[in-house]
Amino acid sequence: MSSSPGTPRLRFVGTLAGAALAVLALGACGSIVHVSSHITPRPPDCATPRPVSASDSFTTPVVLQPDASGLQFADISVGCGAVAKATATVNVQFTVWLSTGKQVITTRGANQPTNSLQLSNSSTLQFWRLGVPGMRVGGTRRLIVPPALGFGAAGNSSANVPPNATLVVDIELVSLA
Repeated sequence: MSSSPGTPRLRFVGTLAGAALAVLALGACGSIVHVSSHITPRPPDCATPRPVSASDSFTTPVVLQPDASGLQFADISVGCGAVAKATATVNVQFTVWLSTGKQVITTRGANQPTNSLQLSNSSTLQFWRLGVPGMRVGGTRRLIVPPALGFGAAGNSSANVPPNATLVVDIELVSLA
């Protein structure tokens, strides 16, 4: 049996301390008292909204999960705030890239306002309506958007999005309106 130096002693000290606590508990009240060794789990790491000047990175590694709609998503960071519902009006910051990595839209930068989206409004692009609900305020999520859920066969010439483009979108949920 191999162990690092000091390991057997730590086990003995831990056992001895546990026995001492049990004896103290028994002696203190005249009956057996359960002494728990349960350690409260650490809460999940969560984030608050980043400064508007923070940038998104196309190369941030994520493990994507598919949605029945064809949308793929992954939380880059989980927020600490309220959860967006499908009927919410949300304020977001975002960056959009083509699947090649070419950035085509960003709302990040100094003096950039947040963008308000009504998730229940049918004129809001479908990827927003499917990809934002469930996010927490302060969180950032990556979406891989198939053409049918984005700009489709028409593309968006004002945003330099060609027809039938697959999009990579990083969204930060800044607040609920």
